[in-house]
Amino acid sequence: MGLFNKKEKSNKNGGFNFDEGKESKLPDLFRTREISKKSGNERSVIRKSDSFDLDKLTSDLNIDDIETLSEADLADLNGDVSAKLDEVIKEYSNGPIDIMFVFDKSSSCFGTERDMINGYNEFIKSERQKGNNDFITTVLFNQAETVLCDRTPVIDVKGLEYFAFGSTALYDCLCHELKRLYSKKKNNTKTIVFIMTDGEDNSSRLHNINDTRRIISKLRNGGWQFIFLGAMDFAKDYAVNLGIDEEYAETYNPNAVQSNFKAIEKVVDDIHVVGKISDDWSEPVVKARLQIEGRKHINVKKIGKRK
Repeated sequence: MGLFNKKEKSNKNGGFNFDEGKESKLPDLFRTREISKKSGNERSVIRKSDSFDLDKLTSDLNIDDIETLSEADLADLNGDVSAKLDEVIKEYSNGPIDIMFVFDKSSSCFGTERDMINGYNEFIKSERQKGNNDFITTVLFNQAETVLCDRTPVIDVKGLEYFAFGSTALYDCLCHELKRLYSKKKNNTKTIVFIMTDGEDNSSRLHNINDTRRIISKLRNGGWQFIFLGAMDFAKDYAVNLGIDEEYAETYNPNAVQSNFKAIEKVVDDIHVVGKISDDWSEPVVKARLQIEGRKHINVKKIGKRK
């Protein structure tokens, strides 16, 4: 029984519980000064650094909680503790990521295939050169979906080849393939999903936009991240309707498809290095679009905002 076919359970905050039995516990040593003050015992918490099992502490440490440390707390961590934290963060950042591509191959995409193929193949080549051990899932869709890679180690991913035809069953593809990947994942690797389409759904038969939004929202609550790239002026609005934050959506020009892969590479690099997506992730896409439109000197960040 998986996430999407059993009764949902909510956590104390009202969000969906993706990891039953896996409590995120921050060791007392790493509690923030703010929390310590609530108990009126600020120094007693910090003094626990005098003697503790470093390996045991860091093995139980949820990396997502490190960002809750105040600057004052970090200053109290010295020597071996700071070094161990750096080691844990580096190991986590350099760990494998699950990368899922969902690419539109409907007839309206005809003529962009070669740029898509080159951009994708260059991205895979770059992943290998950087020594990343990511898992790649690649799905092409029109009125049906074709799975080219299914959590395949990047070292084993083959080059992309396809041609565009057919209609656009985006909702059916997303609902089916996201649930399938979720059921297949057995570890806690970070997951980033890149969706690229040149238009709205026009042929889904099994699912609608509400189904899609429900699934994406649940996965996002479980830590999955989504990037939406659409070749339409309303790409940000459409992404929001799908359950994706507008800051992670952008309009691209079909004549500059390869700029999408520059943005994709930037996102993956950011996740590996700092553990999150930078605010300027979409800059390659926006710059390429403005250049084609003859608006080189217009503020990129302003253009990139949702209207």
